[in-house]
Amino acid sequence: MVAQSRQAMRSWALWTLTVPAFLVVVLVDLGAIGYGVHAFTERLDWRGLDVVFALTVSALISVEGARRVESRRRRGGALHKDLAPAWMIAAAVILHPALAILVAVLLRIWWRIRAGKCIPYRWAFSTAVHVLAVGAAHAVFVSARELAGDGGLGLVVSMAGGAFAYVVTDTLLCGLAISLIIPGSSRRDTIGGLDDLCTDATAATLGCLLAAACLITPWFAFVAIPITLTAQRALLLGQLETEAQTDPKTSLTRVDWWRRRTEQMLRTARNQHESVAVLLIDIDHFKLVNDRHGHLVGDEALRAVATILRSAIRAKDAIGRFGGEEFVIALPDTGIDEATVTADRLRIAVANSPLAAMCAGVLDDPDLDPDTFQLTVSIGVAGYPNDGASVDDLLLRADRAMYAAKAAGRNRVRLAADTVELHRLTQISEPAEPLAPAPRPVR
Repeated sequence: MVAQSRQAMRSWALWTLTVPAFLVVVLVDLGAIGYGVHAFTERLDWRGLDVVFALTVSALISVEGARRVESRRRRGGALHKDLAPAWMIAAAVILHPALAILVAVLLRIWWRIRAGKCIPYRWAFSTAVHVLAVGAAHAVFVSARELAGDGGLGLVVSMAGGAFAYVVTDTLLCGLAISLIIPGSSRRDTIGGLDDLCTDATAATLGCLLAAACLITPWFAFVAIPITLTAQRALLLGQLETEAQTDPKTSLTRVDWWRRRTEQMLRTARNQHESVAVLLIDIDHFKLVNDRHGHLVGDEALRAVATILRSAIRAKDAIGRFGGEEFVIALPDTGIDEATVTADRLRIAVANSPLAAMCAGVLDDPDLDPDTFQLTVSIGVAGYPNDGASVDDLLLRADRAMYAAKAAGRNRVRLAADTVELHRLTQISEPAEPLAPAPRPVR
């Protein structure tokens, strides 16, 4: 019995967190428990049970109806936004806090039953966040209603304020936890991007409409079911667009989408008389990785290099997978000198990264020796306007510079201007014989 208890405690994985993450998770859980106890010990009006039933059942029908859509939208990260908070927002606005908490907990229990495997402490933390968000929404709604009055506009403002409080509480608490539990998380990983914020806004708006409808009759909640199912499918369009422009192996932008963004950079550079640099990056001797360790390790190494490159550039830079083991980066408002410094910094970052550990952590391959499993890259640099005026011109010049870097011994950076000067000097020294195209070195 003691052994089973210890195994159950270990399965929570709560004890594996860092001290700051542990404190945040525990404090949020305790705060939610304390607020729930306080809400249920207040004078409770049970006349809202019909609203609890209508909101809970209609929410469950909507959740089940959108299950396939949400499975497709879920990207595997720690953050996932959907429209389920709409029902909790409606409950927080029109119900006693205890009954609103009941709606939130019932929906979370159903999610736990249907989800199958999950990390228990994360489910408990997420449920606690919803409970606290319900409390924040109800408090803001009541306070705003006292100030704005019970008139039509005052009620709308109060509902909007409550919905906003719910979204902010949920976003901040979840973002804080993700940043502590997963070190190195970006702002997009913690609070989401524009699409996630639009999802929050949609859920908040729908929650206000649900609350207003339920004030007339609770059964209006069921009318919202087809609306939410349609909205869930509309949210899928953003996911499909992301999949269409993302390379599945490296999670970088596909080259056609990279080209469109770079063309936009060039148009802006022409109008504002700025510079744009293009880096073409190729992994040296990548074929040997596949031959020695297999394609699974090769794929992991490719992902690892992509992660290193993406983390070492600016947010406004555009990076994509050019094909095979080649990557391409566009640097807006960047001259050749600055681009050369950036390229050399990327080259050093790849050469000094623990690729063996990054790959072995996923594949658990004991043959990946850190002393022998090292990768380097060769980089060619071309810049607008000196090296070309179009994307194709810049890519061609960067490609020649990259192969010049390989010919010079690999793990080097070469500029397009240097290759042109070298070609010109060669023609001057040997005018009698036309130059044949030099064979490309083996990668």
